Amino acid sequence: MKNDETIRNLSKSTGITTSAPASIRTGVIICDCGEKIAGVIDTQALADQVGQLQDVVYVAHEAYPCSRNGRERLCKAINEKGLNRVLVAGCAPRLIENMFRQSVGSVGLEPGYLHIADIREQAVYAQIAHAGQAMEIARDLVEMGLARLSTTQSARPHYGRVVKAALVIGSGLSALTVALSLADSGMHVTMLEEGGQLGGAIPDFQKRTRQLTTEKSKTVLTNPMIDVLLNAHLVEVTGHPGDYEVRISHKDGTNTYAFGVIVVSNTAQAKGLSSEQWFDRSRVKTQVEFEAELEASEREKKPMALNDIVMILCAEPSQKEHCSRVCCNLGISQALRARQLNPEARITVLFRDLYLGGIGEAYENELVQARQRDITFFRYRQEASPVIGDKTIDVLDKLTGEPVRIPFERVILSMPLLPSQHAHSLAALLGLPEDEYGFLAEPRMRLRPGRYADPGIYVLGSAQQPADTAEALFQAYLTSSRAARFLSQEVITLESPIAAIDPVLCTGCGNCPRVCPTQAIHLEKRDGVLSLSEVDDLRCIGCGNCVVVCPSKAITLPGWDNIEIPVQISAALQVHPSDSSIPQPRVVALACEWSAYAAADMAGARRAPYPANVRIIRMNCSARFDPYHILWAFLNGADGVFLGACRPGECHYGTGNLYAKERVEVLKKELAQHGVDPRRLHLEFLSVDEGEKFARAMGDFVNEIEEISPIPSWKGI
Repeated sequence: MKNDETIRNLSKSTGITTSAPASIRTGVIICDCGEKIAGVIDTQALADQVGQLQDVVYVAHEAYPCSRNGRERLCKAINEKGLNRVLVAGCAPRLIENMFRQSVGSVGLEPGYLHIADIREQAVYAQIAHAGQAMEIARDLVEMGLARLSTTQSARPHYGRVVKAALVIGSGLSALTVALSLADSGMHVTMLEEGGQLGGAIPDFQKRTRQLTTEKSKTVLTNPMIDVLLNAHLVEVTGHPGDYEVRISHKDGTNTYAFGVIVVSNTAQAKGLSSEQWFDRSRVKTQVEFEAELEASEREKKPMALNDIVMILCAEPSQKEHCSRVCCNLGISQALRARQLNPEARITVLFRDLYLGGIGEAYENELVQARQRDITFFRYRQEASPVIGDKTIDVLDKLTGEPVRIPFERVILSMPLLPSQHAHSLAALLGLPEDEYGFLAEPRMRLRPGRYADPGIYVLGSAQQPADTAEALFQAYLTSSRAARFLSQEVITLESPIAAIDPVLCTGCGNCPRVCPTQAIHLEKRDGVLSLSEVDDLRCIGCGNCVVVCPSKAITLPGWDNIEIPVQISAALQVHPSDSSIPQPRVVALACEWSAYAAADMAGARRAPYPANVRIIRMNCSARFDPYHILWAFLNGADGVFLGACRPGECHYGTGNLYAKERVEVLKKELAQHGVDPRRLHLEFLSVDEGEKFARAMGDFVNEIEEISPIPSWKGI
């Protein structure tokens, strides 16, 4: 390998001055995997070739190096040979990397200095019928791994304190339950309510919820571990997981508090009827207004003097797209209560679809009970909503296509539930994502890699979507358990790679804060004209998006840096005298480890072959797909570059795949302007289990490259 020359060239092209460590001593362990690898390729011959490579001072091949004895032998070799880098050529990294890193860490080797080259799934299994090609791919994968090891920097650990206190925003049933649960576990809790009383300003629909809310409100007010701030609102939130500094405006002024976790549990509010609607408001009510009528009759124990009641579910056009989840259950419950108050009333429920949801069969039982008590359910077409007249409602029979006219004395409209009016400002202050309807979502993405710090911000109840009583309680107990576990830590330890900014190179352009998915980067003023970007260690999730957008290359990310990735590309494109089995063209694949790289492993595991002229480089996220790296591949002889990313909505780091898509579209246009066929660059969205799709997509891409005329000279471009 020519790593030193490659590093010098990269330093010139990127403006980064760097050098390999003075004394790299690398050990390479080649796994026979019984006969699964050794039965296809000659692992001894591979070991002999690897032993001649730069910086390699120890090579061994074993049947099962991942066994306990195998790992003990590796640790012994590290001590005896003075190894400071280790490459294991075996199976998929997700299967063995953590296990090996824990083992070498016990003998003092930095875990980040152990890497895995997947020669089983991506060489042997993918080319199981072609031993010669499998051997050459395995050799290249080992050389690519060694190139990365020769330039990589291990991530230093980061630590943060945990404040044993919680902020709960909102005072609905779920918020009250969380506050009491945390207080019972010994944590100090501050409740922030923007209204003047606990329970929220909007009365809850369900009677059981209101009863529980009233009971829990009284308990909260007498709990010495809970401080209640009424008529208060959030002003500013700074800090990082476990140690948030929060400014709250209250009647006594604006005060600053420290909290370890923040729980958001605002209530949703029902949309009212606008003044533009012509309905007779004495006869047409919303579910909220009808609930008040029912309560008054039940409280006074008087029968309801209404003989013709019609309920229209999904009465708002927006409900065709978004279900509020609790309206149908509420309508059925209100219909049953109206029947109790007036057994002779004619009650009709007009519905488009019935969503019962809930936990258990309680709501289904209510529906059966309503039908047994002669409550009529009439389904209407989505495109033909009921038309309210002065005293009747016209609706089209979905089965016969004939119009039906229903008399009424009272019409009850099911209106959509909307986010709290302060939801948007909370999202901005806490860095919370919002859905298309304005509801909040937790910053802990479902797929986020577990090696990064939990943000300690939790969203539950109707703050994220309308919830009934059972669901609100379930979420509350689950969230309080998660929050208590988070607060039980004495210190947060983070050993994963995070971005670092060189203050000498940073120009304060402001690109990096705009693309950070966790708001981990902020600008700090410094003497002179330019500001300085700074990274909050415990907020950074290491996606690498900031590294790509930095024009001065001031940002580094250990393991996925501007040197480590290009040297792997260069190693992948090296031409060896013995390369007679592998056909042209040569293709480099940059594959997100959470999707395309895992799909490549799956393709191998399922023996789904793909072209042998492809070399796959493991990437942490598609956000790290850098146009400069793609151009570097073309400059070093790649005929095509394949990019594999998570499907939209499935990115482990939020929106990295969307940034990748945008950058690829721009780069394709620029390639075309310089006479390079843009089909040479391809972005494919994949899921982890789509091995066959990966193999097909790679085969189609290589076939397409073969049909394109030879790539023009890059000289002068």
